[in-house]
Amino acid sequence: MQMRYLSACLMLLLNAPIHANEVKQQATDPQCNDKNNKQCTDKEIERITVKGQYIGIEVPEVIGRAYLDRNFIEATPKGNGDINELIALLPGVQLSEDHYSIDNLAEISAPEISISGAKPWQTGFMIDGMNYNNRLDPASASRIGASENEVSGGVQSMNINSQIVESITVYDHNIPADFGDFSGGVVDAETISPFSTDTRVSFGIRGNRSDWGEYHIIDNDEPDDTAEGKDDLEPPIYEKTNIDFSIQKKLNEQHALLMSVSYLKSDISDISLSAQKVESRENINALLKYSYRDGWVDSLDLSVMYAPYTSDSYLKDVLNSDYQVEGGSFGFTANLAEETRLGHFSSKFNMSQSDNNRTGPAHFYTWLQAKGKEWGQLADQSVDSIPVSEYGGYGNLDNTQTSFNWRNTLTLERKKWGNTEHAIRVGAELNHQNYERTRQQNYYKYDSPIQYSSTSAQLNCSGYTLDCIEQSFYVDLDTLAEQLGGSIDFNNPEHLIAYSNNVATTAQYFNSRLVTPSEQIDVSLNKAALYATDVITWKQFDFHLGVRYDYDDFFKNHNIAPRFSMGYDVFNDGNTLLTAGLNRYYDAGLLGYKIKEQQKFAYREYRPIQSGYLQAWLPSSYTGNFRYIYDNVKSPYDDEVALGLRHATESFGNFAVKYVHRDKKDQLSRNEETNLKNDGYQYITIYNNGTGESERYSLSWDAKFGDHSIWANASYSQNSESNSDYTATPDNTPIETLVYYEGELMSLSELDTLKANFGRPVTANFGWNTNWTDTFSTGLTATYSGSYTTAIKSSSDQQIGIGSECTTCEAVEIFVPKYEAHTFDSRIMFALSSRWEYQVSQSQSVEFRLDVSNLFNARSHAITEGNSGIEPGRMFWLGVSYNYE
Repeated sequence: MQMRYLSACLMLLLNAPIHANEVKQQATDPQCNDKNNKQCTDKEIERITVKGQYIGIEVPEVIGRAYLDRNFIEATPKGNGDINELIALLPGVQLSEDHYSIDNLAEISAPEISISGAKPWQTGFMIDGMNYNNRLDPASASRIGASENEVSGGVQSMNINSQIVESITVYDHNIPADFGDFSGGVVDAETISPFSTDTRVSFGIRGNRSDWGEYHIIDNDEPDDTAEGKDDLEPPIYEKTNIDFSIQKKLNEQHALLMSVSYLKSDISDISLSAQKVESRENINALLKYSYRDGWVDSLDLSVMYAPYTSDSYLKDVLNSDYQVEGGSFGFTANLAEETRLGHFSSKFNMSQSDNNRTGPAHFYTWLQAKGKEWGQLADQSVDSIPVSEYGGYGNLDNTQTSFNWRNTLTLERKKWGNTEHAIRVGAELNHQNYERTRQQNYYKYDSPIQYSSTSAQLNCSGYTLDCIEQSFYVDLDTLAEQLGGSIDFNNPEHLIAYSNNVATTAQYFNSRLVTPSEQIDVSLNKAALYATDVITWKQFDFHLGVRYDYDDFFKNHNIAPRFSMGYDVFNDGNTLLTAGLNRYYDAGLLGYKIKEQQKFAYREYRPIQSGYLQAWLPSSYTGNFRYIYDNVKSPYDDEVALGLRHATESFGNFAVKYVHRDKKDQLSRNEETNLKNDGYQYITIYNNGTGESERYSLSWDAKFGDHSIWANASYSQNSESNSDYTATPDNTPIETLVYYEGELMSLSELDTLKANFGRPVTANFGWNTNWTDTFSTGLTATYSGSYTTAIKSSSDQQIGIGSECTTCEAVEIFVPKYEAHTFDSRIMFALSSRWEYQVSQSQSVEFRLDVSNLFNARSHAITEGNSGIEPGRMFWLGVSYNYE
C-alpha cells in the first residue's frame, strides 16, 4: 500500500516538474470513507503529504516553452486578472506602453503583449485548442473607436480571466510543428478540469477604486511637489468590480461538470470639454464544461465559452461624441483522446463567433473656433495648434468573424530502431474562417473648414444646415447702427467692438469632405495543414525533426515549414542540457489581407461657392478610389536560429541561457506608385520586399529554499523592420491612412514600421512566492524595463494642403493625426499579493486577498519628458471569497 501511494506521488512530481501541489491520502478500511463513522478515529490512519512550491517557469527541455500552473496563477499579483498580465513576466515578452498609462485604469480588456519582437497580433492565442485571435483588423487595436474604417476589439477576440484557467503554456522558440499561423509565439491555455476536485463551490468579489490609489501629477515633467499649475490636472474618478462564481461537481468516476462565471465592470470619470463625463466597460467570462473519462473513449471534454465585452465611451474633447462598442466571442470546443493500438490519438474540434460592432454619431465635423462654434475653447489643445471645435463621431460599423477548426493528432508508440528510439507524431488540421463587415450608410468626415468673409455677398448655405453656418446677429445691423448714432464706423474701435459683440454666429462652411462609402463585405478563407515530428533519442542526444505543410485558398501557396531542434545531455546525468534549433514560422492574418482587397476606401468630394451661394457636392479630382491587390504574393515567414543551455544544480536552483535570432522574410510591402485602371480605381500593389530581424539574449534562474520559491529572468533584445521606402501623399495613399510624423507625411502602416524599430532593449523580471503558514501566503514580483524611443500620438492634429479640388477652386487644407518621437525612460515596478484563509469549518473557508501594484509608488514614466499629465502610482485591489469543498 505504501509503495502504491509513493509511486503515485512520484508520478505526480515527474509529470508536473513545476507544479506546486499538496496531496493527502488515507489508507483505511472502505468504511472510513464515511466521515461520521467514529470507528475510524480508533484506527491508525496512514497519511502521506507531498508539498511542492513553484520554483520556475521555464521547462527544462528542447522545446522552448514556459509553463504557468494554477498555483503560480493564484500566487502572482494581479490587476484585472487577465492572463496576459502573467505572460508578461516571461523572458522575451513585453507589455504595451498603454498598460502603464492613466487611461488604462478604466480599461478591462487584455493588455497587448509582444513575444520575441513580433507584433502583438502575430502571436497565436489558444484556449482548450480553440484559437481566439482577432483576425478582423488586429493592428488597429490602439485606434479603437478613433478610426472611421476600423473597429477592433484588440488582438484577441475575447479576454480570458485567470479565474477559469488551470494552466498556461507559452512557446517562444523551437516551437513544435503542431502549431501554425504565427510568427511571434504561441499561448496555449487550458481551462480548469471538472475532475480537479469532488465538489467545490466558490464565490468571490474583488474591487479597485480611485481613492484606494496614489497618483503622480506631472507638469512639464516636474515632480508633484514642485509642479506649477498642477491643480489643472485632476486624477480620474473610477471604480472596478470583479465578481467570480464557480461550481465543480464530480458526479462519479466517469462524469464531472464545471460552471464558472467571472464578471468585471469598470466606471471611470474624466474631464472632456471642461465637464465631467463617465465611461463604462463590462466583460464576462463564462465557462460551462463537461468531462467524461474511461468509458467508450478515454477522455472527452465539451466546453462552451461566452465572453462578451461592451464599452460606453466618448471621444475626448469632442462634442456629442458618445459611442458604444460591443465585442467579445462565443465558442464551443469538443476534445477527444483515446489510446489505440497504434498510439495516442487526440481530436480537437471547435467553433467560435466574435463580434466587434460600433454604434456612434453618424459623421464627424472639425469646425474652426468662431462665434457659434466656440466649444473647442474648453478643450485641451496645444498652444501651437490651429484652434478648432470638433463634433460627432465615426458612425456605425458591424464586424462578425466565424471560425471552424478541426485538428487530429496521432502519437505513435515509441519504437527502437537500432541504437535509436523514435517517438513519431503526425497530424492534420482544417480551418475555415468567414468575415462579414457592414456599413449601412455613407460616412462623412468634414475636415476642411473655411471661415467665409466677403464684402460683396453674405454666405448663403443653400439649405445645408449640418455642414454650413451663416453669419447671424443678436440684433439686426440697422438697429445696431441706430444704437451707434446712425451708422457703423469700422475705423472706430468702439464701433468695431460693438459689432463683434453683436455677432451670434460667424459664417463658415466645409468646401471638402471625406466620404467613406457604405459597404457589405462577406469573405471566407479555407486552410489545410499536415504536420509530423519524430523525436529521436540516440545516446546523449534528443533530435526533434519536424515539418509542417500549409495551404490556403487566398495566397494559394504551398508553404513548407521545417522545425528542427536538438538537445545534448552534456554530462549524461540529466543536469546539463545544450539545445539548438532551426525553425520556420509562417505568418497569420490572411483573412485581413483578403478583406483589404474588397474594402472600399474613402474618397473626397468638394463644393464650389458662387456669389456667396454654396453649390452641391461634386466628385473631387482627389477621389482617393484606392484598392489593394495581392497578386503572386508569397506568404511572409520568419526563419529562427535558437541556442540554449540549461543547467540544474542540487542546492542552488536551475539556470537557463538562450539566444533567439529571427530573420523576417518575404514581408509584405507596397509599391511607391499606384496604377490607375479602367474601372477608375487606383490599385496599390503588394509585394514581398519587406524584411526584418529580431535578436534576443535571455538568462533565467529559479530555486527553492525551504518554503521560499524564487525565480528571475533578464533579456536583451533588438528588433528592426524595413519595407520599401516611399513618400506618402494624397495621390498614392488613402487619405484616411495618412499621418504626420516629424515633419513628414507618411502612411499609418509606414509609421507602424518605424515604431517596430523601437522597443525596450533591456527587460528583467523577479518573483518570490512563499507560504508563510498553512493559511497565509505572499507573492512578490518586480519588473524592470529599459528606456527606448518611439512615436506617440500628439494631442493635436496637423493641417496639410492637398492642392485644389478643381481648376477654379481654392486650395484645400485638411487635418490628419500628428505623431511625435518621444523617449520613454526606464522604470522598475514592484507588485505584491497576499492571501489569508480562515477555516470556518472542515468544508468551508473564507479567503481574503490583497493585491498591490506599483508597491513603492514609483513613476511609470508614461508621461514623457516635457509633457504634462498623470501617472498611476500605488494601487490596491481588495478581495474576499467564500469556498466550500
